[in-house]
Amino acid sequence: MHVTKLKGQAAMEYMVMLGFALAIVLPLWLYVNTTIGESKQNLDVTYAKVAVNKIRDAADSVYVQGPPAQVPLVLDMPDNIASTSINGREIQIKLYSQDGQTDIYAVAQSSLQGTLPTRSGRISILVKAESNFVNITE
Repeated sequence: MHVTKLKGQAAMEYMVMLGFALAIVLPLWLYVNTTIGESKQNLDVTYAKVAVNKIRDAADSVYVQGPPAQVPLVLDMPDNIASTSINGREIQIKLYSQDGQTDIYAVAQSSLQGTLPTRSGRISILVKAESNFVNITE
């Protein structure tokens, strides 16, 4: 009869040890998961900033040179794109984030026309000077 009690006691001790292990590992896992999510969001914002700044710099360059100047660009577009727009002199990428939407934009020297894709990943675009504006196309 004493053997049965000892087996039950050992099982109970293993369950207590497992409880302590979970109490330590679970908060650590939650912290790591949250940190990874924040890092991903920061990386997406950085990709968007780099993209709009590269487009603006290329547009300013071809605008100063005039027609038929053109610059091909390869951009890494971020994940979680809500929308993209080129309006007047502004290039904008809106990203979905934990807090709603984040707007990333840059303002060029000249009037801009064209569109940007909303898909993520590596894209190729052409920035071309026209008579009184800069055209941005895929």
